[in-house]
Amino acid sequence: MTTAHNGPALDALHGLSVGDALGAQMFVPATARTHLAHRTDPPGPWPWTDDTEMACSVYAAHTERGTIDTFDLTHAFARRHDFDRGYGPAANRLLRLVREGGDAKALAAELFDGQGSYGNGAAMRVAPLGAAYSADPTKVIRPAAESALITHTHPQAVDGAIAVAVAAAFAVQVGRGTRMTPITFLERVRRFTPFGAVHDGLSEAIRLLLAGSNAQVAATVLGNGSRTSAADTVPYALWCAARHLTDYPAAIWEAIAAGGDMDTVAAITGGVVAACTGTRGIPAAWMAAREPLPAWAFAEAGSVPGGRGRDSMLVPRPCPVPAVQWTDEQWQRIRTGASHGHRTVHTHEGALRIGDPKGEVLWEVAVVRVRGGWQPVSAVVESSPHRWNADPGEADLARILHDAATGEQSPLRP
Repeated sequence: MTTAHNGPALDALHGLSVGDALGAQMFVPATARTHLAHRTDPPGPWPWTDDTEMACSVYAAHTERGTIDTFDLTHAFARRHDFDRGYGPAANRLLRLVREGGDAKALAAELFDGQGSYGNGAAMRVAPLGAAYSADPTKVIRPAAESALITHTHPQAVDGAIAVAVAAAFAVQVGRGTRMTPITFLERVRRFTPFGAVHDGLSEAIRLLLAGSNAQVAATVLGNGSRTSAADTVPYALWCAARHLTDYPAAIWEAIAAGGDMDTVAAITGGVVAACTGTRGIPAAWMAAREPLPAWAFAEAGSVPGGRGRDSMLVPRPCPVPAVQWTDEQWQRIRTGASHGHRTVHTHEGALRIGDPKGEVLWEVAVVRVRGGWQPVSAVVESSPHRWNADPGEADLARILHDAATGEQSPLRP
């Protein structure tokens, strides 16, 4: 079954990836000299970078569930990590260690002597998520922050992701007819950006708009991403987006013209502007030149089901965990959920939940990544006789886990 992918989130992904790919071409000196001054297109194809690779994972994760599951997204980042896409040294190390079974939260928190990363990596990938929340931009604040914390725990990086996500949500509204001036647009984004360096940068961006400053002045004041921090990147990227919210090519050329981290500034700007203009606002020649997006980015909508949480259990008690390990293929089968006899299975934030036909949770099993696969490490069982006709045994849980991983059907007690 194929899902028809369309809408603002995909528009933002296309805008982000084209900006990323074109910006990356400008790191080639001959290309920059020849094409940047005259705003002519460099020859294709234009490979995309880590900005797009991570944004594709964000888009796919949200498509699968209709929300962000940080456990899933963490391991999607690690599984799809391509060293040659231009990741920074800290990200390369973190994602490799997560893939090998490392504790993702601890690894992210210990970066840069325990400060966490304040880089622009969380902001560069989040526009597609923001575009999905245009009906109420305030509702993207928490998922944007949670998506950032996977790799960037410093508040500045989290704030940058929030600002970009909210900007993409408001950009969709503008594209659908809501009137905003560039100043009004940035004021609305600033209103939902936590106080700190990024918020201050947005205030400066608004002041520069009021003063009628040009791009050179704006980049000098706001930064152009050359420090690769969120505060040095997001304000200028959103300044460019606000000035050219209905003109994708003008926004991208202005984002690139400042130099610095050109692919990331253009990715942020492009994701926000395309959320407004739609993919139709991106020049067809640019779409054709950009390297095709990976097939895995286009996940089946709703293919990973949700369900009730552990709080629906009446008397949860620890229980033994079967000694099993699953392959990546088996874990994917478990994630996509299924009914096994009289039981349903779904996952949430690294917990495998097994329920009755009414959705009441009977077991919750914590799962971790280990070298070469996935392993359950602890479990609780519903102990109330109100939910059982007979005392559940360890063998019941073992059979359900086996069936969920293999797709087989074993006879179970009701």
